[in-house]
Amino acid sequence: MARETPALTQLPNNLGKALVVDDEPVVRMLYAEVLEAMGFKVDTAADASQGMERIRSSPYNLIISDIRMPGMTGIEFFLKSGSIRSGIQNRFVFTTGLLDSLNAHEYMIATEKPCIMKPAKVENIEQTVLQFLRDNPVEHS
Repeated sequence: MARETPALTQLPNNLGKALVVDDEPVVRMLYAEVLEAMGFKVDTAADASQGMERIRSSPYNLIISDIRMPGMTGIEFFLKSGSIRSGIQNRFVFTTGLLDSLNAHEYMIATEKPCIMKPAKVENIEQTVLQFLRDNPVEHS
C-alpha cells in the first residue's frame, strides 16, 4: 500500500473521520488501512449497534458499512442513523458480497449509495472513496 496514485496525492492531508462497520475483522482492518493511507482518522465497529454508538459520540465524514451483518443490517443502521445525527445518511458507502440477495426495499436503498463489492480490492476501495469525495466534499469545521 506504499504506492501513491496521482488522485491520492491530490487529497488533503486530513480528510476527517471515517467509520468502518463490518462483522468481519479482516475486512474492517483492510478498509481501515486503506482509509488511513488516504488521510482519514478511522474508527471501526464490529456490528451496527457499535456503529450507532460511534455516531452518537462523534461526527463522521465517511461511513463504510457492510449490508449483511448479524443483528441489525447495514440498511437498518443507515435508516436509524438519521435520527441520531442530522445529515449522516449523506456520508454512507455500502459494502457487500451479495447485492442480489437483498429484498426490493434494501436493494433500492443500497443502489442509491455507492457500493463496494466484496471481495474488495484496494484499488476498488480507493476509487469508490475518491468518487464519493468528489460527489460529497469533506466539510472541515
